[in-house]
Amino acid sequence: MKKKQTVIMKNFIFSAGFLLLAQSPAYTFEIKDYEKKVKNNYNIATVTEKLSRDAIEKNLRDFVASGRPSRFVGTPGHKKAQAFIEERLKSFKSSGASFIKQEFTPDIARAGAFYAEDFKNEVVAKISPTDPNYNHWKGFTLSMMKTLDSVKGQKGYNLIWEKKGVVKPEEVIVLGANYDTLLNDPKSMVVDTKGAMPGADNNGTGVAALLSMIEILDKLDLPKTVRIVFFDFEELGFMGSRAFVEKMGDQKIVGYINLVMLGHDSKREDKEKKVNNMKLYLRAPEVKGSEDDLKLATLISNNGKRLYSMVEFKPEANGMNSSSHISFWEAGHPAICLTQNWESDFNPRFHTPNDFVETLNMNTYTFGFRYITGALLAWNYDIVK
Repeated sequence: MKKKQTVIMKNFIFSAGFLLLAQSPAYTFEIKDYEKKVKNNYNIATVTEKLSRDAIEKNLRDFVASGRPSRFVGTPGHKKAQAFIEERLKSFKSSGASFIKQEFTPDIARAGAFYAEDFKNEVVAKISPTDPNYNHWKGFTLSMMKTLDSVKGQKGYNLIWEKKGVVKPEEVIVLGANYDTLLNDPKSMVVDTKGAMPGADNNGTGVAALLSMIEILDKLDLPKTVRIVFFDFEELGFMGSRAFVEKMGDQKIVGYINLVMLGHDSKREDKEKKVNNMKLYLRAPEVKGSEDDLKLATLISNNGKRLYSMVEFKPEANGMNSSSHISFWEAGHPAICLTQNWESDFNPRFHTPNDFVETLNMNTYTFGFRYITGALLAWNYDIVK
């Protein structure tokens, strides 16, 4: 009996240790004092590449695992993913770093109006009622309205990490990604609130990229302030980002960078038969605020490709409005979205149970992470072209 108890205890200790390992970063690195003096492209590359490809992938896998089987708002997986991010953000304790858990009441009425207006402008005005796509999108809109009713009374939580700038703290750069998920039936587009949705690409890649980025930023003395936001309730009418922008009030930011769906990249499925051809979306030229978007897009793309030309985020000024950046546009802030190529290589596993890490291109994801992080550092340290 004693021998059996010993074996059980050993197994328990091993299991507990493995679980603890899975929840904490397995890859540690050091940025030496002289490396913190970022003055050129070589310095940027040095600190950006401190985080290995394996570490970047582990951050993604750990986050996706934390929210199984789904991160749909209010579910156990959603709450576990929220706790995972909060715990990670609280672990960064460098000078100038802070964490805020921002509670908000989701604006259900506004979200409902958003879907009704979108159906009116994009379906009723452009598609004949006899076209099968008309009923397809009508079903989607009605399902979203029903889903919004089902989450009334819930609170949302945006999770915010900030590193105060030591030279120009008033210049605030904001980056963000949503951490919730949504599952649709691919034929009827009806929302399934109970089905499994791993959400690796959408939007585990955005969340994990920011968590990886924070590991680097936390170790540096940044000239400008960087605020990183993990949005809740984004899959239901962008309610988290809208609440965040409203709570900002009149506070000015120098720009917002949205990260979503950064892992899908397939030559076989790509209409252009290319890889590493991602996109950077901004407002169309005729729209108010587009000039500010263009300046931000040019700054990020020029510095990103100068540092990491292995991947391209090609600017596309078409006003793509399917992610959190639109909340910043509505409030008059410069904003861009870095993501997959929605025109040529859209992820076919979007909002399905098959959105697994194993389906992603980890080379492109790693290149993309370094491109974005490098461009951000070049901007922050004014090493720009």
